Amino acid sequence: MGAAWKRPLFWGALVTALVLAIYALRLAGPSNLEADAQDRNVGYVMDAVWQGHWLVQQDIRGRIMSKPPLHTWIASSFAAAGGINSLTLTLPSALAVLAMALLVIHVGRQRFGMPAGGLAAAAVVLAPMMSKHIALVRTDALFALAVALGAFAAHRAWERGGGWTPFWAAAAVATLIKGPLGLALAAMGMLAWFWQRRGDPATPSPAGAHWAGIGLFLLLTLGWLLPAILSAGQPLVDKLFFEELVGQATGVGKGGFPGRNLPKPTLYFILRFLPFSLFAFYGLWRIVRHPAAEAAERRFERYLFCWIVGGIILFSLASHHRGDLLLPLWPAAALLAGREMARLTGYIGGRRMAAVLAGLTLFFLGTTYWSYCLQAERQSEEVRYTLAAERSARALAASGLDVKRIHHLDTPATLQLGLGTFRPWIKEDEALRLANAAAPAYLAVESPEDFPRLFGPGGPALREVFRWPPDGQGKAALTVFANAAGQNAAGSAGSEGRRAP
Repeated sequence: MGAAWKRPLFWGALVTALVLAIYALRLAGPSNLEADAQDRNVGYVMDAVWQGHWLVQQDIRGRIMSKPPLHTWIASSFAAAGGINSLTLTLPSALAVLAMALLVIHVGRQRFGMPAGGLAAAAVVLAPMMSKHIALVRTDALFALAVALGAFAAHRAWERGGGWTPFWAAAAVATLIKGPLGLALAAMGMLAWFWQRRGDPATPSPAGAHWAGIGLFLLLTLGWLLPAILSAGQPLVDKLFFEELVGQATGVGKGGFPGRNLPKPTLYFILRFLPFSLFAFYGLWRIVRHPAAEAAERRFERYLFCWIVGGIILFSLASHHRGDLLLPLWPAAALLAGREMARLTGYIGGRRMAAVLAGLTLFFLGTTYWSYCLQAERQSEEVRYTLAAERSARALAASGLDVKRIHHLDTPATLQLGLGTFRPWIKEDEALRLANAAAPAYLAVESPEDFPRLFGPGGPALREVFRWPPDGQGKAALTVFANAAGQNAAGSAGSEGRRAP
């Protein structure tokens, strides 16, 4: 094995280059902001930056925030400096993936040696799921980083017999990203203490004071939650606690029940992280059958085992299933995979492992380019929908209509992002009131057939003042109608006026 494989700087530079390359490929491809429920988070950032609602946000549909706001705050900070665009919206996820890889290098080097730590970091970055999360406007990557920081801090405090404040600080950050699940996942590895003490009486107990850490946790989490509840009231409580926390875990109100799909998380874990997940599962088997001889290494590997297996069991018992939820378990699994790959390197030689890693890298970069650049628009309806919204926004902005006065009934977040406006959807009753008002009113709609009282026979005298695509180019992706007063103000700004269908 070459000397470079034993240098942290080499591995740090390698994973940084990999992250930058994958991120550049994602940004070079067509936008998919309307996929994977990213539009909600885009709306939260728009509400924070453009409307000044930093405490509690809503999305473009008028739905109150479904997660705590730390991810929104970070993305909004970038957006406040550089504008709301694909770069600033996705930068938190890209930085989180890079930080996760560098953290794994650091921990792996200390516990299993530099080659294992470096290969583990490569597994973090090159796992198939990462090409998605590196440019996803969601909380998953940032949440996984916070959980990993908390879990490693907990193990460090366990070994040292104190110093739990960093664990509680990281747990608070995870909670402010996605809720109290972060605390549970970060502490999951501590189940190894019950396992370890059965065969090793010298196992240190998780000693040390927690009061300062718990106080910091409550200060950070309640410091946002209490003012937010005072500001938003019961709707925020219903959304965060009943719909999200209880609903996702138990399925209450969502037509599900706990444990309804027990095998899914395990299958997701294997498939979404191939081929590295195979090494990770082999590492789990070795921990049970052939534990490490050295006590400290044995404690750490069992800690990783409980973090991974305990997390999979937790997700298996929950009603809500999504492969992305398993991301907080991957830093631990990547460390085990890295150790097994380092062992394999001892058998096949460093040059062969380097060739295998180079081949995987080229394959992964190639598939990322193929999926997200060449085939994205052809294969993904969400990408086509996002691009149509962007084109509609450019055409509407150039139409001469005052886009700040347009009310929206069902239009996508990407449309208003392109227009530079944030006007949550209005309901049909409110639109009817505006349509019959004496003041000019403009109503943007994607599917007029969904509002029969407004656009159906016998509805108010609305006329079309803008359509995209223009007439003769298929079904309209966006139509703007004006009431009687608005028709005079619109003049010839849009397409030729017509009665609503």
